[in-house]
Amino acid sequence: MIAITPKRIRKAFYTTLQQMEADRSLYVKDPLRDFTREGTFSFRRTMLFMTQMESHSTNREINDFFLSLGRPVTQSAFVQARDKFNDKAFPALLQRFNDKYPFRKTKNGLHIFAIDGSDLNVPADKTDCSTFISYNSNQGGYHQLHVNLMYDLLEKRYSDVVIQPRAEIRETAAACDMVARSPLDRNCLYIFDRGYISLNLMAHIVDRNSFFLIRAKEINSAKSLFSRLRLPDAEEFDVPVRFVVTRNPKLWRKDPCLYKLIHNDRAFDFIDAEDKESIFDLRFRLVCVKLDSGTFEYLITNLPSKNYPSEALKELYHLRWDIEKAFLFLKYGIALNYFHSVKRDFLIQEIYCRLILSNFISLVVSCAEPSCAGKKYRYKVSVSDAIYKCRDYLSTNPAYEDILSLLLRDKVPIRPGRCYPRNMRSQRLKTLQHRT
Repeated sequence: MIAITPKRIRKAFYTTLQQMEADRSLYVKDPLRDFTREGTFSFRRTMLFMTQMESHSTNREINDFFLSLGRPVTQSAFVQARDKFNDKAFPALLQRFNDKYPFRKTKNGLHIFAIDGSDLNVPADKTDCSTFISYNSNQGGYHQLHVNLMYDLLEKRYSDVVIQPRAEIRETAAACDMVARSPLDRNCLYIFDRGYISLNLMAHIVDRNSFFLIRAKEINSAKSLFSRLRLPDAEEFDVPVRFVVTRNPKLWRKDPCLYKLIHNDRAFDFIDAEDKESIFDLRFRLVCVKLDSGTFEYLITNLPSKNYPSEALKELYHLRWDIEKAFLFLKYGIALNYFHSVKRDFLIQEIYCRLILSNFISLVVSCAEPSCAGKKYRYKVSVSDAIYKCRDYLSTNPAYEDILSLLLRDKVPIRPGRCYPRNMRSQRLKTLQHRT
């Protein structure tokens, strides 16, 4: 296998842009007119510029990027250029760049993904009701998009994304879509936090010959999926569960503990709404584990108990925390919270661009391995310091050509087991005005 180097990664990104430019008609609104001339804002240069944008005003971003061209570039020209892309362009860039470096890292033979969502405050648009959320006092409100992400916990890269208006949020449906179109059709472990318990989602993962690990809410409530089960009278347990999913009420009445009835108005993609004959057999484990804090958590998984006892499940679920850190890095490190437009299509473009930049940074950082000989701690590259270096390296700034040496200057020790209280606070929109 050819070694991955920063130069090869950057070359792969530029090659992806060139290939997409050759297939330009697939990614523009008007193939006969859009990007037919090699101007300042060409197809390739516009995509590159948008990928490395920061949190500054649009005019400053344009000035910093195009200063070397020696000719004036206006904000209006940029807006007209980005408006030529259709809604397939940036999703294709994310997918095609990922295809250059497929997800290969595994743990015990499993690719491990976390799927979760996060809200983004976006600039107000009075004509857009789908993103509007009213205050509790009903005196005004704010606008949000909900970003559902599939994140490889071993590669530290984003595999897929589904963007939904906040008022139309459907997290489990988004998770089903991402699992169904994953390029890996077996040997994947998908980890979810509370709120993702869904027979439809579990069925999608089982159908892909893969595994799930889901943290469950309190299972003793009347509306719980497990309310009819007879569970051991013990603090910790690991019990097998079998549910036969059906849309036939008669079968459900025969044995409500075994059969799970899906009503016609509820989604279950493997049995049509009018199909009363088909069934879907789901087998998994319900595990109750005791944490170091003394509290109890419930985990649902179809991983085999022989290879994955309760302690191993706790270790695997702990990996999910990396997607929370990835959200923090994405929003504040790569400036996902700072948008450069009000138009909804443009906001979606910028979300994809931040994900692409994050994947590029993760690939480059993975090439830098600090020496730990004679050190008290193991060290890793400081990702927050790597952001601006990798961004400038992507835009071929000659000062950052020796990127590995620059990355290894900023190292941080790895201290396992450190924890801090989660600082929960409301997030405000980073407005378009008054940016430098």
